[in-house]
Amino acid sequence: MKEEKLYTTGEFAKKAGVTIRTIRYYDTKGILKPSHHNDQGHRLYSEQDFLKLKQILVLKYLGLSLDEVMEIETQSFGKDDMANSFKLQKNIIKNKINHMKIILDIIETAETSMESAPELDLNNTIDIIKILESEEQLLQQYIDSSNLNANIILQEKFSSNKDGWYNWVFRNMDLNKKCRVLEIGCGNGALWLKNLNNIDFDIDITLTDICQDMIDEAKGNLDKYNKNLSFKRINPNDIPFEDESFDIVIANHILFYMNDLDKVLSEIHRVLKKKGQFYCSTIGNDHMRELEQLLLGFNEKMKISEERLSAKFGIDNAELILNKYFENIDKYLYKDNLIVNDTKAILEYIYTIPGNILEIVDNKKKDFEFYIDKNIKKSNAINITNSHILFKSNKL
Repeated sequence: MKEEKLYTTGEFAKKAGVTIRTIRYYDTKGILKPSHHNDQGHRLYSEQDFLKLKQILVLKYLGLSLDEVMEIETQSFGKDDMANSFKLQKNIIKNKINHMKIILDIIETAETSMESAPELDLNNTIDIIKILESEEQLLQQYIDSSNLNANIILQEKFSSNKDGWYNWVFRNMDLNKKCRVLEIGCGNGALWLKNLNNIDFDIDITLTDICQDMIDEAKGNLDKYNKNLSFKRINPNDIPFEDESFDIVIANHILFYMNDLDKVLSEIHRVLKKKGQFYCSTIGNDHMRELEQLLLGFNEKMKISEERLSAKFGIDNAELILNKYFENIDKYLYKDNLIVNDTKAILEYIYTIPGNILEIVDNKKKDFEFYIDKNIKKSNAINITNSHILFKSNKL
C-alpha cells in the first residue's frame, strides 16, 4: 500500500503559495487542523488537507470572511447555500465597484476643473465635489440593475398585495391602440415583462434609460417578443425626439433621481402630443421605514441615501411640481406591506442599497447578519411598509 505523503508546515505553505504564519493561524482558528503530528508534536499535513486549504483560499479570494469560511467548513452547507453566498458576495462587490466608479468620476471632474483654472482654488474645488457627490449619489442606484432586480424579487416573494406593483400600474393606464408610448427610466423592462399577456402590440413602445446596462437588460428581456418595442439610451434632460412625438410618457420611480427635475419635466411636456397623458410614480413618506429603522438600530450612521427621495418628489409635493406642465392630475395609492421571514432574501436586497451600508458592515458582516437574523426570528418576520403613488395627468 502506498504510504501517505505528508508535509511539514513549511512545505505545506510553500506548496500552497501562502505564508507559514497563515497556516498556523488557520490551525489556531480551527479552520484547518493538520491531519497528523510527528513525535515532536510538529504539524503534518496531507493531500486531503491541501484540497481543504484550496477551498478556503478560493472562498477567501471571493471575498468571504474567515468567520463565513468557518461556517461553511463546520456546517452542512449545500449547493443552494453556496450559490446564495456567492450571489450575496457578488452584490456586495458590484456595489463597491459602483461606489468606486462614482469616486473616480468625481476626482476626474474636479481634476479637469483645476486644470482649466488660472490658479488653485481649493474652495471652488470642494464646492464642485459636493455638488457632484449630491448628484451622483442619487444616480448611484442606476449604475446597474442589481438593486432594481433585488427589489422586484423582494416584492414578488413577500408582498401582501397580490396585485403586484407592475400589474397594478398597467391596469391604471389607458393604452389605446396605435398610440406611441415613451418610457423614461425603463430599468430592466419589468413593467412590460410582467404584462406581456395584456399588451396590445399595435402600440409602439420606446423604452429608454440613462444607463446602458439597464437598456441591455431590458432588451434582453423583451426584444424577442415584438418588433414594436424599441430601446434607446437617453439623458432625460435632453430627450432626443421631436416635439409632440408621443401619446403617452411613463416615468416609473425615476423623477426623484433627477438633479434638474424641472428640465426633465419640460422635456417630457415637449415630446408629448396635445392633451397627451403622463404617468409617473413615487414612493410614500413611510416607504421602507421599518427597514431603515432596523438598519439604524445596528449603526445610527447608516444611511440609505443622502436625502429622502420622497422629499424631492413625493406625495406631499408631486402635484405642485407637476402643475407647471400638466393638468387633470389624478392620484392613485398603492398600499402594501412586505412580510419578510427570510434572512438571506432581505440581506440580498440590503447589500444592493446605495449609501454607506457596505462601508459600515465591511468588517462586521457576521455581526450584522446575526443582528438581522435575530430580529426576524424575534417576531417570525419583519413587516415593512411598501408604499407607492401613481400620478396620471394630461399635457397643459
